[in-house]
Amino acid sequence: ARVWSKEAELKALRAQLHPHFLFNSLNSISALTTVDPERARQMCLLLSDLLRRSLSLGSKELVTLSEELALVQRFLEVEKVRFGARLQTEVCLDPGVDEWLLPPLLLQPLVENAVTHGIANLVDGGVVRIEARPRGAWLEIAVENPCDPERSRRAGAGVGLDNVRRRLETLYGREARVTVKEADGRFRVELSLPRTRET
Repeated sequence: ARVWSKEAELKALRAQLHPHFLFNSLNSISALTTVDPERARQMCLLLSDLLRRSLSLGSKELVTLSEELALVQRFLEVEKVRFGARLQTEVCLDPGVDEWLLPPLLLQPLVENAVTHGIANLVDGGVVRIEARPRGAWLEIAVENPCDPERSRRAGAGVGLDNVRRRLETLYGREARVTVKEADGRFRVELSLPRTRET
């Protein structure tokens, strides 16, 4: 019964990701429809491909970091239609870390938050930075973005982060850790989880 309960909770948590992501994406398209219909159309096509890829990836138990990052890059392509040069990205990976395994759709909500609650609130935008490195028996991943310290905390802003925290806790118990830091106009989420290499 305990195993079933764990699997049921993970399925419920993964099921939350798609409506939440789709809601934010449709809001982005809606914002473009009146000011730039052609860009709204481009965004619809990119979003369709992204959702197809995310459904495929989300059906797996584990994916490589490179697979997860490919989905994240597709999401960022969608958002760059709206933000243009205001949205920049940096990905810094230690050699070989891209083949370590992690639960699917773990980073996407963190990057989505970085754009929606970070970049979108800044006139000049900024850089979303993703880092990953091995640390002993752990895989450490960080997502960092600039933020407005005086921004309003909107309802629902913590949904993606809470989902990531609960999924890691359900999968790894106290072996995994989620740390949130905010200082000097930077918001940073750090994940630490047991690493597994694809065989």
